[in-house]
Amino acid sequence: MRHGEAELAAQSDMLRPLTPFGNIQTEHTAKWLLNNNIIAESGVDLALVSPYLRTRQTFNQLDQHIQFKEVEYSQDILPSSIVTLAHDYIDTKISMLDDPQCLMIVSHMPFVSYFIDDLCQKMISPLFATASVAVVDYDPCRSVGELFIHFQGN
Repeated sequence: MRHGEAELAAQSDMLRPLTPFGNIQTEHTAKWLLNNNIIAESGVDLALVSPYLRTRQTFNQLDQHIQFKEVEYSQDILPSSIVTLAHDYIDTKISMLDDPQCLMIVSHMPFVSYFIDDLCQKMISPLFATASVAVVDYDPCRSVGELFIHFQGN
């Protein structure tokens, strides 16, 4: 998932907060995930969240609607992070979980777009509007996924 709409200016890019509309977008995406049975009642096994303010605020908004069993703030999913390293890290994290069913990443453009390419081993490079989410059916044994649906919030 990409974070919700953020303010354009702050002391640094890392400190840009969500706008009021960004909070509304994020809530809308959380409800879409639940209403469309994308996330089961048992919730999300692991959330990886960028430590930037806008992604932490997006996660906090999601956390009001969705159950998360574990959350980790990761430097590996910043806007300019290397997607292959993040993919390897996620495979390692998945291997340490007991029967994981759902993982969520809250990050930024362009990382999320390139990450989908790496996960799916296809050059589809989907553009992510703010608060949009891609659902990937991922096979950890093969380290490859297939884009199931890409919800572009409003």
